Amino acid sequence: MYQLIQATVNDKAGRILLNDPAKLNALSQPMAAEIYEVLERYRFDPDVRVILLHGAGGYFCAGGDITSMKKRVDCYAKGLPPETETKINMANFNRLVLAIRQIEKPVICQIEGACAGGGMSLAMACDFSIAEERTKMSMAFVGIGLAPDMGSSLMMSRRVGPARATDLFMTGRRFSGKEAAEMGIITQAVPANILEETVNKQITRLAFGPAAAYAEIKASINRIFYPDLYQCMTMEADCAHRLTHTADHAEAVNAFLEKRQPIFQGK
Repeated sequence: MYQLIQATVNDKAGRILLNDPAKLNALSQPMAAEIYEVLERYRFDPDVRVILLHGAGGYFCAGGDITSMKKRVDCYAKGLPPETETKINMANFNRLVLAIRQIEKPVICQIEGACAGGGMSLAMACDFSIAEERTKMSMAFVGIGLAPDMGSSLMMSRRVGPARATDLFMTGRRFSGKEAAEMGIITQAVPANILEETVNKQITRLAFGPAAAYAEIKASINRIFYPDLYQCMTMEADCAHRLTHTADHAEAVNAFLEKRQPIFQGK
């Protein structure tokens, strides 16, 4: 049924596998649409009591799809309208985060290999995020001339505080899964050889636990920590719209594809 993901249900667990390993499971518009469709199906499926997000090829999600960004940059350079405007693109990505937070079932994220940009946003939206301790993680938006989106500016800041969030946002530096757990960004980091076992134990515990209690706990967390998540994502989408029209963003995208360092002009 799907081109960029795989969806399976067994033992009361609905699993969504991001399946574009050639691009390190980069989050494209088509992939986002498929994930959302499955989340909505799992929302109302009585046989699904816990959901797992994970990635194929030893990677979770390396962020946004640079190929799509390049097409948009080239359209702007030629004075042509892109296939879809940035705000529409962001609305499609944002609904994934909202779906994960609003679904009345625990959502687990299994992280390994690489997790950056939009991949970090997805991971932080999940109720549990379990990483291989050597996973390479990054709030990579600044490297392509953008600012955090998909709710990550709010979710990260509330996890680590404004000083550390500023460091991660403005430097885009890499940090390990182990460091992410120590900072409170993710739930847990474990050695590679026990990652799948650890995730499966958590799946089993939640799949056969008190579902109604889990739903109320999740609703309470949303009321306390994320009452303004939608407003935050609206603000981020406005910011993304402005930044995708900048020369620095175009330079960063071209430099990435040409495998060179970008030369930012501050424009």
